[in-house]
Amino acid sequence: MEQKILKIIRENILWLFLVIMVTGGCCYGVYHYALLAHDNYGDLKIKQEEVAQKQEELDTIQKSIQAREQNKKKQAESGKVIYEVLAQQFTPEASFGIMFENILSNISNSGIRIRSIDYNYKPMEDKLLDAQVQGYNGCELSFVAVGKYSQLQSFFKNIAKEKYLSNIQEIYIEPYDQDKSILIAKFKIRLYTKTI
Repeated sequence: MEQKILKIIRENILWLFLVIMVTGGCCYGVYHYALLAHDNYGDLKIKQEEVAQKQEELDTIQKSIQAREQNKKKQAESGKVIYEVLAQQFTPEASFGIMFENILSNISNSGIRIRSIDYNYKPMEDKLLDAQVQGYNGCELSFVAVGKYSQLQSFFKNIAKEKYLSNIQEIYIEPYDQDKSILIAKFKIRLYTKTI
């Protein structure tokens, strides 16, 4: 009986070897593809986490842009906008150049004469600046001016018509002793800019 089994094995050794090789190859293929699928699944999880993180960052940026756009719309609705300048080109103090020019132009157009101007780049008790939002700057100009009532009125109307946000803080007006038609005005105007 053993000889018959050995004879059958010898006659079919090639087939037996072939079956063992195919079975081993199949087992190796299944193992290899299972390992590859496991690695791909791990990579997929990592990529999904990265995509979720990037999506959160994108959502945050989009919310920031929407908030900025809504803020601009609110400012546009109120008729006043904050003057924006590029931070790379101007320091916070230099960002007020255009606004100073507008005020000086209004002074010239109205006909009033300025006795003195003082600049304060850190005005106190200002709601916008007290919030300490990065990029917002304030400057308070203190004027002593001389002119007729109509000239001062023209100046203040022109300041009120400016499209950029400014705030008249204080006004003190008294007549000139020697000529009551001439007024001496002491006033403060607060200007705002945003460096972006």
